[in-house]
Amino acid sequence: MRTLRVILMIGIFVLATCARAGAANTLLMLNSQPGDYVGGGITQTFTPGDGTFTVNTTYNGGVQVSFQTPNFSSFWYLDFGPLTGQTLTTGEYEGAQRFAFHSPTRPGLDVFGDGRGCNIVAGRFLVSDITFAANGSVQTLAVDFEQHCEGAAPALYGSVRYNSSISVVPRISIGDATALKGNTGTSDATVAISLSMPSHQIVRARYGTANGTAIASKQYVASASWVTFAPGTTSQTITVPIIGDLLPEGNKVFHIVLTNPSGAPVGDGSADVTILDPNVPLTALSMYGQPGDFISPGQLLLTVGDGTFGTTRNFDQGVSVAINDGDSWNLDFAGYSNTTLVPGAYNNAQRFPFQPAGTPGLDVSGRGSGCNTVTGRFDVLAASYLADGSVRSFAADFEQHCEGAAAGLFGSIRVNAGLRQLSVSNAVVDSLESKAVFTVTLNPASNTTVWVNFNTVDGTAVAGGDYYATAQTIAFAPGETRHTVTVPLVIRSTDGPNKKFVGQISAPSGAAIWIGQGSAVI
Repeated sequence: MRTLRVILMIGIFVLATCARAGAANTLLMLNSQPGDYVGGGITQTFTPGDGTFTVNTTYNGGVQVSFQTPNFSSFWYLDFGPLTGQTLTTGEYEGAQRFAFHSPTRPGLDVFGDGRGCNIVAGRFLVSDITFAANGSVQTLAVDFEQHCEGAAPALYGSVRYNSSISVVPRISIGDATALKGNTGTSDATVAISLSMPSHQIVRARYGTANGTAIASKQYVASASWVTFAPGTTSQTITVPIIGDLLPEGNKVFHIVLTNPSGAPVGDGSADVTILDPNVPLTALSMYGQPGDFISPGQLLLTVGDGTFGTTRNFDQGVSVAINDGDSWNLDFAGYSNTTLVPGAYNNAQRFPFQPAGTPGLDVSGRGSGCNTVTGRFDVLAASYLADGSVRSFAADFEQHCEGAAAGLFGSIRVNAGLRQLSVSNAVVDSLESKAVFTVTLNPASNTTVWVNFNTVDGTAVAGGDYYATAQTIAFAPGETRHTVTVPLVIRSTDGPNKKFVGQISAPSGAAIWIGQGSAVI
């Protein structure tokens, strides 16, 4: 009943706001779901009659809105930031992280007030209006946002208007996305379509793909369908198949466009989807931490779509890589006795920069975790330097153990260099023979055996009822590049809606995981 009352209150507020459309308004509306830490479940609207609004530009091209009542019985601060190096402009900002601590490749969002704030933020916001005066001050602003604290499901929804005639109504938008190209078959590009706030009615829109530098049937599968939001729902995801191959084509972009909306107007109706090609020199970090490893991220892949990579020469003539994806990752490598790193094996490494003379240095840390002591090894596969000594390209594979533990952290770092990578494709489903066939590929081939684990994971399809759980270890012998895994399907006596499960690969040895999950739709 509380959810129904919230939806009804939103509907009443929307109707009242629509009646004022065309007039410039300044207001802050907060709609906090039960369980949201910052809003505490409130539904409240503030106007200039309740207190003072201030809007200023702030860190890295961002904008801060502040509101406080005359006696500071209530005060709120709202920060909105673009990607680093960009200007905040109209559009959908998907995948936001906590402002000022966000990845340079992601937008920043932080709404806090009345003594409560988030340590970790996830969310999105839509800028429908923003203009600046000649002196750089903000003249008009219209932002709708959705914020989740500490990974919790309850949301704080809200709208801020500053001298803006943009009405406060739900708007449907689509956000930019990054996808990975595989070596064969297809993989999924996942794209978010969202409403700027919950609606009291069903909202629909049609989406369709359009060519950019990526061409339909060559780099991706042309897709078009409808997306529907039930009352109270604010986020949906769609998938577009990306076509895999071994061609070194470089990164490509295609577009997705929203049309024919019903129940809500379009806010941002177009998105760019960037396809990252692993078959050209790239910059990426792939890591796998064994159970019990202290630094362990489990399976982690960071690309230039996730954050920025800064590569420098350290004081031991080695190479250091700093990655900012909203968290901070640091990788340090040093050779023997302060010598310049060159391709080769560096065994019996100890923690950089405390390694004894004549011993290689290694230290991989991140997300606030690091080792006191390190044992391990690394192989430098490529290292080239500019005339001033700075790094042009770098490639290394490493193994690190914290505090003498048996569990290890294994990884591959590439900076403008090639990557030997493993990928799993979406399954080809044969209904007549009741099987789903996944293809696991290695590219390029290796002159030593490469291992990776495969296992199925439930989605809407459940093991035992829809398919038979499958797990195995795949070994790529020297020169091999392809293996298939057949998952038997349960014969269903009646037709029903499509269901999905996934095949995933993990725990690699001898190569990095690029695409770790493929889907099977049955």
